[in-house]
Amino acid sequence: MSIKKTIIITGGAVGLGLELTRIYAGRGHNVIVCGRTESALTAVSEEYPNTTVFCLDLSTPSGRRQFVDGIHDLDVGVDLLIHNAAIQVSADFSKGAAVPERIAAELSINLHAPIELTTDLMPLLRKAVRPQIVFISSALGRVPKQSAPVYCATKAGLSTFARCLRYQLEGTPVLVADVVPDLIRTRMAAGREENALHPADAANVIVRGLEQGKTEIRLGRVPVLYTLHRFLPSLAYRMLKAA
Repeated sequence: MSIKKTIIITGGAVGLGLELTRIYAGRGHNVIVCGRTESALTAVSEEYPNTTVFCLDLSTPSGRRQFVDGIHDLDVGVDLLIHNAAIQVSADFSKGAAVPERIAAELSINLHAPIELTTDLMPLLRKAVRPQIVFISSALGRVPKQSAPVYCATKAGLSTFARCLRYQLEGTPVLVADVVPDLIRTRMAAGREENALHPADAANVIVRGLEQGKTEIRLGRVPVLYTLHRFLPSLAYRMLKAA
């Protein structure tokens, strides 16, 4: 008989996050989900009674505090924390087209929130026998594209933070995983779905990797891209520049 776990998934009502929620909630685990779309969250909670949903905005300090306080109020240990929520905003700084408010939101959701939530939820993670912290980063953090400089920078920072945190938690039961997906069929991949992974397929690969205790999970074409970047970095940069 499997042990029921408590799992947190940010952005767990849409896209890849929704598929991860479906897997874990479908197995009977208690899944805590946050998001900004109330209708999507309602659909999740109606389909899976073992989910707890929070409608809030992780780009704001009040939203992050609401989420953390709500989790602490549940008074449970956390077995798995998946930092999945992210936004991608196109911005051309050469044309002065970057809106400060949108830059701040992208930085907050993609980088600030995962770091802050990890800090605030660490006491609950330490209550679990074998807790895991998972960061959904991106190959664009290593091989960026020109149209989304802030997104690429946040994903580079997220991957680096994950590695540093793993170093700091060596010798403890807490495992830290960096997940680097290929392009996935979500709103972020609109118009580029032909070669994208189905989110359900990506979620299954991620779950299997976490069950195996992997700390680096690379999906689809990412291993090939990383190998190319290692030996022919200029070619890798040219390939992704206009992606």
